[in-house]
Amino acid sequence: MTNTAPLPEAAPAPRKRRPPRRVEVSRVEVLSPAMRRITLTGAELEGFAPAGPASYIKLIFPEPGQTEPTRPLPDGPRAVSMRTYTPLAVRPEVLEVDVDFVLHGEGPASTWAAQAAVGQVLFLMGPGPGYAVDTAATQHLLIADDSALPAVETILADLPASAQARVLLEVISAGEQRALNSPATLDVRWLPRGSDHRSAGQALEQALRSLPPIAPEARIYLACEAAAMRRLRQLLIDELGVERSRIVGRGYWKLDAVNHPDHDYGEDS
Repeated sequence: MTNTAPLPEAAPAPRKRRPPRRVEVSRVEVLSPAMRRITLTGAELEGFAPAGPASYIKLIFPEPGQTEPTRPLPDGPRAVSMRTYTPLAVRPEVLEVDVDFVLHGEGPASTWAAQAAVGQVLFLMGPGPGYAVDTAATQHLLIADDSALPAVETILADLPASAQARVLLEVISAGEQRALNSPATLDVRWLPRGSDHRSAGQALEQALRSLPPIAPEARIYLACEAAAMRRLRQLLIDELGVERSRIVGRGYWKLDAVNHPDHDYGEDS
């Protein structure tokens, strides 16, 4: 008798990591009291290109006592001092990447960025996927805190001139306000929350509740503290009548979590 039982499916091959790229700080720019723009450069950036708006990279920072991080092995353990960031601008012709850092006063990335100087070394990995901008949509609502401000800026840069974008940005203080650029018509509201991270999302919620009705065809990008993102996502769906399929959620960080994963989309709420 012939055995016709189906063969077990082969396990998917593990995702191959892109090799880490050694980069050096070439410029440090003060954008606001809590935001630094740091330009990274290096020969190993040859061929690097972002994967669309709001894509991400991982940066590996030195451990205490190191002058530069240890280069990670292809199949080695995850570096302890590795954090996720959005590449704000990439200039492949001069092998440069701009990354904006929020100085939130805790953690290896914020501590490093506060003292960053030309010549210091990091390792860069990625890029990971970004946000698919619907260029046919005429209405966009971007809801974010300062951790996602670079992602918002890359989305705004990709919008067509025919679009209108309302932007709600929760930041530490009014001193964080600066000009945002886009081909689209912008309506930007800066929402100071204070320095207490436990109030994350409260200013965004108040602003959302005060908005006029959201257009049914609007595309929404929501990115902030993970628990706040879930609350705001449910507010949009349950109270403001937004279709679930029109919301893209991203939990950029989590209160009391040291290293929140970069794939928190809030779809479990």
